[in-house]
Amino acid sequence: MIKLIVSDLDGTLLDHARRIHDRDLAAVRTALDEGFELCIASGRMYSEIKIVMQEFKDRYHAIGQNGATVRSNDGELLASSVFEPEVSSRILQATRGFDQFVNFIHCTDDSFYLKERTDITLPYEARILTACTVRGDLETALQKDELRCSKLSYLGDLEQLYQLKAELSNQFEGKIETFISDKDCLDVMPVHVSKGIGLSLLIQRLGLHPNEVACIGDSFNDLSMFAITKHSYAMSGSHVDIKNQAGTVIHSVADAIDHIISYNRFLVMD
Repeated sequence: MIKLIVSDLDGTLLDHARRIHDRDLAAVRTALDEGFELCIASGRMYSEIKIVMQEFKDRYHAIGQNGATVRSNDGELLASSVFEPEVSSRILQATRGFDQFVNFIHCTDDSFYLKERTDITLPYEARILTACTVRGDLETALQKDELRCSKLSYLGDLEQLYQLKAELSNQFEGKIETFISDKDCLDVMPVHVSKGIGLSLLIQRLGLHPNEVACIGDSFNDLSMFAITKHSYAMSGSHVDIKNQAGTVIHSVADAIDHIISYNRFLVMD
């Protein structure tokens, strides 16, 4: 019996205009009314998740920043992960000459930073739902532990991001996790931080078995969640490697929720 539904945001519950379609909204309401637990698992910060999910206040758990933060539906912080100061400052140093990318620094207190603001950074900033702070001394601030970094995001050309991913993974082997989280975004996380690890913690807190969980997503950062439950749903527009690792391919969150409700009803009838 499925008891917890977990959904990614961008490309899954949110469309490209950062809206939730009416059918998906209705399906989420139905799931909550039928007694399902709900969790939003996103690369976004908790402050952004709250903006998107304001209609469902206190009715959802939240895994933010790819697992760097895990919160229960009453807002309690269950887990928080950051880089060691030396590691985050060294990553910035290692990517100092990569001017083709826009780089954001995220912290577990839901603040985020940019080294400088330009015409190139503005469209990317507009995709984040809270205000960005410009700080020119980011490397020093991280090294001195004035900022506790939980995620570094690099945005740009996808093929170049794959190259950067390989370079960073090699240079910082055993110290970081890397995920292509969108068509133009590479997220660099502290080691042993992922949506799947955050979800495992939440499952334990709720007293559930992994097979009582269903996960819906569309990106490579969702695969760690797919790996811990047989009830995994990939959006039809996902990369083929993501769809191949999901139990079911669907067109919308509403389709997934309909399938989940039907699955539970079949178990009861059986």
